[in-house]
This record gives sequence, C-alpha cells and structure tokens, in this order.
Amino acid sequence: MDADDAAFDGILEKVGNDGRFQRRFNLIFNMGAIIFASMSYMSIILALNKPPHNCHVPGMDRFNISDAELWKNLTLPREEDNKGVLSYSKCQMYNVTEAHLQTHYSQWNFQESDIINCAYGYEYDRTYYDRTPITEHDWICDKGFRETNIFVYNRFGELVGTFIFGQLGDTLGRRPVFFFSVLIITAGRLISMFTASIYVVFCMAAVLGSLTSNSIFQAPLIIAMEISKSERRGYISMMQCIGWTTGLCILPMVFWATRDWFWALMFTTIPISLFIFIPQYLIESPRWLATRGHYKRSMGELRKIATVNGIRELPFDERSLEKLLSHRKVESVYGMASLFSGWRMAKNTLLCVMCWIVASITYFTLVLLSSRLDGNPFLNFLFQSAIELPAYKIGQILSDKLGRRASNSLAFLTASLICIPIVFIIRVAEFKSTAIALSIAIKFCVSINFFAVNLQSIEIYPTCLRQTGLAFAAIMANLFGIFGPYVVYLGTEYDVRYPFIVIGLMSAFGATCASCLPETLHQSLPETIEQAQKFGKQQKFWSLPKKPREGYELGQEMEEGVRLKDNGADIR
Repeated sequence: MDADDAAFDGILEKVGNDGRFQRRFNLIFNMGAIIFASMSYMSIILALNKPPHNCHVPGMDRFNISDAELWKNLTLPREEDNKGVLSYSKCQMYNVTEAHLQTHYSQWNFQESDIINCAYGYEYDRTYYDRTPITEHDWICDKGFRETNIFVYNRFGELVGTFIFGQLGDTLGRRPVFFFSVLIITAGRLISMFTASIYVVFCMAAVLGSLTSNSIFQAPLIIAMEISKSERRGYISMMQCIGWTTGLCILPMVFWATRDWFWALMFTTIPISLFIFIPQYLIESPRWLATRGHYKRSMGELRKIATVNGIRELPFDERSLEKLLSHRKVESVYGMASLFSGWRMAKNTLLCVMCWIVASITYFTLVLLSSRLDGNPFLNFLFQSAIELPAYKIGQILSDKLGRRASNSLAFLTASLICIPIVFIIRVAEFKSTAIALSIAIKFCVSINFFAVNLQSIEIYPTCLRQTGLAFAAIMANLFGIFGPYVVYLGTEYDVRYPFIVIGLMSAFGATCASCLPETLHQSLPETIEQAQKFGKQQKFWSLPKKPREGYELGQEMEEGVRLKDNGADIR
C-alpha cells in the first residue's frame, strides 16, 4: 500500500523534505499569511458587536435631571433579561407625552398599557465602541435579526465557496486557489466597509468575503504537508494554529485601539492583500502535479526546493521522474462523489464530517458569545483566543503521543462534561467569573478538536482528493453551522443557558464519532483512492498507535531503491 508514497517520499528526501525551503514556506504562508487571514476573516464578528442599549426618551433636560439612572427608572419599563434578572427594557418605553412633560415627574404613574416601542431612537453604551454598523443604523429590536442573519449569510458564503474552491484545489491546483482566496476575501471586506447603509449590498459583500475563508487556510497547509516528511505534519499544523491564534489575539486590540469598526476593518484587511505580490515564494505542490501527470512542472518545483535547500545537483531528471511514477495511472476523480467510493472510505468521510460539524458549531458559538458576555468584549475575545495557543500545543503533544483518535474523542468528552456545571451557575451573578472561566475551558477543548480532526482529515484522504475531502467536511460544517448564530441569539435574547445545553449534547455525540475514526499517526499518506479505501482496515479499536521500527523503514527504503534501479531510475 505504501510503495507509491514511499517512492515520492524518496524523491523528496533527495531535494530536502525538512530544509530551509520548508521552514521559509511555513514561516511566510502557514504563519504570516494566516495571521492576517484570520484577522480579516473574524473581523466581521467584532464589527457587528451589539452594545447595550435602551430607548432614547427626550425631556430629561426639561427637569434638569443629571442622573441618567433616575431618568431610566422614570421612563423605561422593566423586564426579565436572558439571565433571569429584572432590568430596563431594551426596546420599549413608557409613552411620555407633552402632557407628562408639563407636570412634575413625581406625579407620573405609568401602567402596563402605557408601554410602547421606542419612538425616538436609541441610546447606546459607548464604553467600548464609538461606532459600529449596528449603532449607525439601529440594527436592534425589530431589526435585531439583521446581525444574526449576516452571520448566517457568512456561513452560507463559506459553504458555497468551500464547495467551489475546495474542488478547484484538486483540479486547478493549490497555488492559484490561494491567490484567488486572498483577492476575494480582501474585496469582500473592503466593499462591506462602504455599504453598511445599504443592508442588502452589505450582506452580499459579507458573503463575498466569506467565500474563500476555508481555502485560504487549506491551500498553503496542504502544500506544506505534501513537501515535508510525515513526522513534520503535526508541527506544520501547529504553525498554522499559532498564526491563527496570533491573528485572533491582535484583532481585538485593533478594535479596542480604534473604537471604530470602519478603520478596524481597514487595518485588519489590507495586510493580507500584500501576499499577492510575493508569488515567487509560493510553489505548487510537486506531489499533486505528479499525481496529475504534470511531470515537467513537478520537476521544476522540485528543483526550486532543492536550490533553496542548498542542493545543486539532483540524481534524477524529468525523464527518470516520469519513468518512476508513470506506472501509476492518473485516476479519474468525480469531485466529492469520489469520497464515497467504497464503504470504508464513505464511513471515514461521514465520521470526519460529524466531528467537523460539532467542532465548528461549538467553536463559532463560543466566539460569538465571547464578545456578547458581560464585561469588556475585547478582553473576553482576547482571552478566548489566547487559550487556543496552549491548546494547540497540547493538542500536538497528545496527537503525537496518544494519537489523533484518542486526543479528539477525549477533548470532545471533556467539553461535554464542562457544560454541566455551566448550565447550573451561568445565571447566578456571583459565579459570573467562574462561568466565563469554564467557557474558556470549553474553547480549550474544542481547539484541541480542531487540531486533531484537521490532521485526520488531511491524512485519511488520497492526494487526488485531499483538498476535496477537507472542502466537503468544511461545507457540511458550514451547512449545519448556519444554525449556530441562532443558538447564540437564543442565548443573548432569551436564556443564556441554551447555547451550553446545545454544546454539551453535541460534544457527547462528537466524542462517539471521533472514537470510531481510524488512527492516522505514523501512517503514510494514501496516494490513490484504492489505498484510501483500505485505510484503517487492519487497526484494532482498543489500541494506541505504535511508531514503526527503524529497521522496517530502512528495509522498505532499500526495497524501493532496488525497484527504482531496475526501472533505470536510480536516484540513490
């Protein structure tokens, strides 16, 4: 099963599979580009933050009242908020008429029949934001669904874009998809900045900006995986995770410094576009080119890697490369339908998809909640983001020690158990800090899930379907993730416990699915659909992965060398 993979791995060893080129590539594209891509992608969440608000009731100056709290007590009815606390209404007021203003407020005696919707606009808490689209255009109360719907449209855009660009990555190539992704996400965010006054256009721009939100991360990650030795896969994924987390930690600081959504979007969008101007540092995957039969281009990319790695002469050329790999038929790929070609491959695909759905909904529900909980929205977002860094590191250690399967299922199970105490204490004011700390702990667990399931998704699919497989998982996650913003809406508008009940139940389901996936640690990447259809067949359920013996790997390499020499392509 591993012969074809070992053949190309032998070629990569000759050009350098862990040298200066790989380090430079990962630093630029799997860290630098990801920092700015994550900022641009997630900026819409902080831009659409909904600050505390109440009805504006004119007349306060008529009585020379300087105490805003007193005026609210006189003019605003009270209602139970999402934590069960009686507080001032956000969207209703007492019908204060001119006749009331002619008499002293001590004589006012409003009844329930005097309650009306806000008639004179709204007052916003400007503690953290000077301006957002919501405060500029009053997307609250009867227009409150506008913010939630934009997040839903974003997920729909991710779904459509992932379907298109995920398959293009396996047909057109990883390199052009990355450049298209940068252009599209930049254009979408810039158009959004100037169209908030036209809601329909703003929504369309938000969808445009989300089209390539998955492919912009997947393309450089897959290229790096396919030009590096298998032992570095966890490290490469870790680098992208560091880039993602760094971007998310910088993002709230930019919003806090500017206090203005327009300039914050500007400062977090422009940097990613600069990567269009350094195409000489981004190669196409030579492994993918070879599987598509483009041996000349594959050889060209291999020479680029060798040159940067300090290797001047290669012991093979284009003809020997073609002779070595031409026995492998270029497989017919039927898009996402190929992911279900065989029972085992279909089962692995469905289990991966379920893990992605649970991790995605949980992650983005927590992200949306973080800036809508009590306290400083920027610090809440920062703390929820910063916890990802140690989570990814621990995820890497666990994935490389216990394996991807055990790490993924244990993290899901832990997240599910943490939700139990949160449901009981989150409405109690005295336990506010504890509830926030526990929600951060859930974010810690789901970050491990993302790390592990991302590795599994890359490692169980063959080269010709690798990006398509990732794309399909992301598509399904986005399809079901459409309901995530509505879960947050229920939590912010009705009962803050609802999101954590949903997260707890889904995480328990995710733990079950993750435990049934095959282990991919110490396994060679499948090169063909046939290999992927057999992947994990001989694995035992109750077992931890064992590293192959060095003697076995050496014997396999020598055997492969004999075969290459017999074919007239002695690259050793």
